[in-house]
Amino acid sequence: MMNNNFFSFQYHALKPLAQWGLGSVIGGAILALVPGFWRHFGLQAMGWGIIDWLLAVAGRRQALLKAEDLALGDIDENEAHAAAERLRNILLINAGLDLLYIGSGLWLIRRAGERTDRQGMGAGILVQGLFLLLFDSILAAEIQRRWIPPSP
Repeated sequence: MMNNNFFSFQYHALKPLAQWGLGSVIGGAILALVPGFWRHFGLQAMGWGIIDWLLAVAGRRQALLKAEDLALGDIDENEAHAAAERLRNILLINAGLDLLYIGSGLWLIRRAGERTDRQGMGAGILVQGLFLLLFDSILAAEIQRRWIPPSP
């Protein structure tokens, strides 16, 4: 696989999401064994981690296949450019959703009162939303910088 094309970049750029997802599943499974706050924090970590891991694995597989297609000449740089723009746009939409997750987590923490299960759930959503906001925003900016030329 060529190292200087968008699909190769995408393949490598999604690795931290896969690692976060796997770490969230493992850490969440351990925390889910502890009652109260940590159980519900851990359950959130597991749920979000599974989704993050699956999305990263699917995205990396697709990027690998597209990188091979590009190397073989089955697709061209115009398609790679269009894919970069699509992924950037998806990441920007996701960053907006991430803000909703963060707000939802904060709202749940504030509304939980003495219910440690709800506090843990809210904190779990908050942490996942914060990570995703950072990941999505940084990756969108990097795609913009490296793969989308400025408009004339």
